[in-house]
Amino acid sequence: MAAATLGPVLYATIATGQPDDSIRAYCEHLGQRTHSLNTVSDAQADGWGIPGLAGCSNTWLANELDEPWLQILGVPGMEANEPFRHYGWMSLEINVLNTDALFPRLRDSAFEVIGPPANLEVSDAIRAMQAVGPAGEVLYLTEVKAEVPPFELPFARCAVDRLFIPVMLTGDREATVEPYERLANRASLRFETKITVINRAHGLPITTQHPVATLQLAGNHLIEIDQLDGLVDAPELGSLPPGIAWIAFAVEELPAGTESHIIDQGPWSGRSAAFLRGAAGELYELILIPSLEPKQEINP
Repeated sequence: MAAATLGPVLYATIATGQPDDSIRAYCEHLGQRTHSLNTVSDAQADGWGIPGLAGCSNTWLANELDEPWLQILGVPGMEANEPFRHYGWMSLEINVLNTDALFPRLRDSAFEVIGPPANLEVSDAIRAMQAVGPAGEVLYLTEVKAEVPPFELPFARCAVDRLFIPVMLTGDREATVEPYERLANRASLRFETKITVINRAHGLPITTQHPVATLQLAGNHLIEIDQLDGLVDAPELGSLPPGIAWIAFAVEELPAGTESHIIDQGPWSGRSAAFLRGAAGELYELILIPSLEPKQEINP
């Protein structure tokens, strides 16, 4: 199979009116570290197409390997959404070394555990737990124990490593996944499976199956797209959803016809990027990282 032309996932942005609470939670309970602190510039806010973000605080968090992968964006007055009720980015799936060892650390923490450690239906080699963070973001804390064909998944390199699968809710799986397939130059894997946390949140029978698509990206990362009817639409482009605001991916070239900008702050400063809105209303950023650079390297 030809190498994917989209990925790896570079970072996620969490937007919150209480950024200090989020920073403290990830550092104290998930072992992340402050990488850098900034204030969003006018140029950067314009590049994202959201001028109102100028002047907001943005703090970059990194794992124990000093790889920045999470941006906490402080937006005054922003309130958290209720999880599983809105289209767009739903959760961040993060590599961990030992899900069961992490579980007791989160039971009395700023994270609300909504799913204790359990093996996934797709494979006993994947064990995960689910928690909700201070900004209403959902986390899948996932231990990959062995290879799981046909998926190409990374193994954790530290206790809580980094995002490797952003998960999205949509009302139309096909329309949502097709633009990412074009970017990746790959077809997605489509199937149906139960999603326990969604079934619990919506009062559905626990065995209810949902249409799902997974798209393999470079760097052993993936995108997962879950279809569910009757949710609240994401904000229009130019507005920012609370919680998981957007996801950034590496690309070898920016799509023709897209408006680009130069990132002027943070770990990817100086890179060309495009800020886009997908079919489910999700926001995402494509950051140009030429193919001359090793695709397995995720340090900026």
